[in-house]
Amino acid sequence: MSKPGTHERAALLESLGTFLAQRREFAAASRREWFQPDMTDAQSYADSLQGYREEWKRLLGWPLTEPAASPETECELISRDALGRVFRVSQRIFGVVRTYGLLFLPPAEGSYPLVIAQHGGKGSPELAAGLTEIGSANYNQLVRGMRERGIAVFAQQLLVWDDGQEPKFDQYLLDRQFRHLGGSRVAFDLCQLQGTFNWLLEHPEIDPGHVGMAGLSYGGFYTLAFTAMEPRIRVAVASCFVNDRFRYNWEDLVWTGSALRFLDGEIARMICPRPLFLEAGEVDDVFAVEGFFVPSEEVEKCYAALGLGDRFERRTHSGGHEYDIDGKAEAFLLRWL
Repeated sequence: MSKPGTHERAALLESLGTFLAQRREFAAASRREWFQPDMTDAQSYADSLQGYREEWKRLLGWPLTEPAASPETECELISRDALGRVFRVSQRIFGVVRTYGLLFLPPAEGSYPLVIAQHGGKGSPELAAGLTEIGSANYNQLVRGMRERGIAVFAQQLLVWDDGQEPKFDQYLLDRQFRHLGGSRVAFDLCQLQGTFNWLLEHPEIDPGHVGMAGLSYGGFYTLAFTAMEPRIRVAVASCFVNDRFRYNWEDLVWTGSALRFLDGEIARMICPRPLFLEAGEVDDVFAVEGFFVPSEEVEKCYAALGLGDRFERRTHSGGHEYDIDGKAEAFLLRWL
């Protein structure tokens, strides 16, 4: 015999599921009606995105919505290897917070294209670059592949490390602390990226007209999020992230009203008309490949409608939750960088 109220509570949950499903349908219609860049031609499309970029920042919140003074920057040579020079770039942003990343430059001074190589969850610049005892793990050639071709690489440490990275911290607790104050941890991470990006474009050895970004998992998300915000990035590669955001609605990837404005497809379309490469692993155990097809197809249709099909590529590879196992993403980056 069931306990008193069990039937009524079950009915409540079942009917609530129906109610939320109806609201998701409304949200999809709302996004389609709201997100309508000018499809006349590629230039008109690009020119019409500024308002959407501002709404993207507003949705993510503080401190992205506040102007930041130019950060104090220190750049220290920490090592040399067969592929060139390794620098630690530290910044003090908002006058208080100390951030860091690794800048890899070829052996000789020069002017080089740049790729921002973004680690994902449980990661770090050192891991993505293969500088730890376990090598580059599932990042494969994300950093080393570009370095081998004489391209400058920058890898920012974002607030998503875990598993063996010290010190320990709770990224979800940190996100809640930001939300109490009107923002998000993602907004702060994007402020980190913006600060170092501005500094990098003024670096004497970086060619500011040839900058790309690539990332895996959370790094794929940050690649989409930052490239959508920052029109000076020329080409982007997002690996093993784009998916069904109702299925993978992790608390730090959902913002109040985001389904009414931006899911993965809309964020990616703010990169158009610039070249964009999306990939998913067929045996990915983090984001199942089945959720990749619908949002990536939305993006593909946008590029095709503008006559820019050659600037977009989506594909699945035979691996799991890993970056570019066969060099196709790297080839796309090199082609458009």
